[in-house]
Amino acid sequence: MKLTFLGTAAAEGIPGLFCDCRVCRNALAVRGKEIKTRSQALIDDKILIDFPADTYMHMLQHGVDLKNIHTCVFTHSHMDHLYERDLWCRNKGIGNEIEEIPLQLYLTQAGYAQTIDYMEKHVNADRVQAHLIVPFVPFLAEGYRFIPLKADHDQKADPVFYIIEHEGKRLLYANDTGYFPEETWEYLQSYGQCFDMISLDCTGMLLENYRHGHMGFSVNREVVARLTEMGLCDERTVKYVNHFSHNGGATHEEMVAEAEKYGYGVTYDGLEVTF
Repeated sequence: MKLTFLGTAAAEGIPGLFCDCRVCRNALAVRGKEIKTRSQALIDDKILIDFPADTYMHMLQHGVDLKNIHTCVFTHSHMDHLYERDLWCRNKGIGNEIEEIPLQLYLTQAGYAQTIDYMEKHVNADRVQAHLIVPFVPFLAEGYRFIPLKADHDQKADPVFYIIEHEGKRLLYANDTGYFPEETWEYLQSYGQCFDMISLDCTGMLLENYRHGHMGFSVNREVVARLTEMGLCDERTVKYVNHFSHNGGATHEEMVAEAEKYGYGVTYDGLEVTF
């Protein structure tokens, strides 16, 4: 399985639109990996995770063949993960000379209701279709098995993160969550399979005990320790931290220095990880 991190920041990006903090000034000066757009990922070049307003930029920057992608799964309904207005671009007369295969969207209740309301008014039904998913109920998409798990995040947005399985490989993609809810830990205990890769939210970066809604490094270590104790993570598991905010107070290079202490990688826009 290959996971491409198209964007790796929280809602405001790094640098923030209207920010002059040390981290944002550094990003503008250094650029490269310090520049982080809003979070989105791509599985094996064919399944998107989330659809932010930066999707268009990701297409340009990373050569994503959006016209031939037919599946997108969503973590929650916040605008930096679900920007449904750009679905209009797939309409007939706007998206021309493409395969007549609908783009399939998989969303929890809040995002589903929001998207259906917009699509009924503005999007061709034969070009985009939405499906309601619920936590802890697996679903199949393009031969991949997705298990949505409840996240500790804004509950009005019906947040989930995912176990993703394909051809014997297992990925835990856990953005936009604090320390996992106990019902999620209970499900993971019953799941009982070791992950080949984990990607954990690290919005709080080096801030200590940053654990509700998002995580920082100290809580990432707690999560990895509990996963290891449960047999879901071991020395072979590839470990990354992802989804960063300038409010965490660290540059990319400072994050790398910290991550190396624990054997974690730090994501950046365009990173490809094959496992």
